[in-house]
Amino acid sequence: MTDTLASLISQAISPNAVRLDGSLTIPRTYGVFELSRSAGTTRKFGYGNFPVRQTELLKEFGACKLVHLFKKRDLAQRTAKLLNEGAA
Repeated sequence: MTDTLASLISQAISPNAVRLDGSLTIPRTYGVFELSRSAGTTRKFGYGNFPVRQTELLKEFGACKLVHLFKKRDLAQRTAKLLNEGAA
């Protein structure tokens, strides 16, 4: 099966659908983050556990924005990969 960006994004959930539990969320979630320009030109999007990875990216690059949130890590990973490849 070939992933399309639209099919992956259709599986994203709202950040309002989760609640914080210490440094993670219930249910466990994985975000796709738009990185600041200081991240360079080859990587504009990152992914990882939400909100832990977001905090790490903020420290590393000074800014990042949650663009999609998923219950499955592989969905976040594939979405970030397509976004970095310039899929529209």
